[in-house]
Amino acid sequence: MQTIQMQGTVGEDGKLRLEVPCQLPPGPAEVVVIVQPQSTVKENRSWSKYYGIARDIGHGQDAQEYVDQLRNEKPS
Repeated sequence: MQTIQMQGTVGEDGKLRLEVPCQLPPGPAEVVVIVQPQSTVKENRSWSKYYGIARDIGHGQDAQEYVDQLRNEKPS
């Protein structure tokens, strides 16, 4: 068995055409196709949206002291 992952294009006629190179001998083969639309929106993987998220936490405070303080707070 061989797993091949590739991208294809669906034509105006709604047909997906693939040319798949494989190392199988000539003859019948079982084929499993999973079709998933590819997102056209590129995800922004920048850390900039997280910049300053913890700016109010623990300036000059001991980390263990801060964690202990959080653990000792009573839930609302």
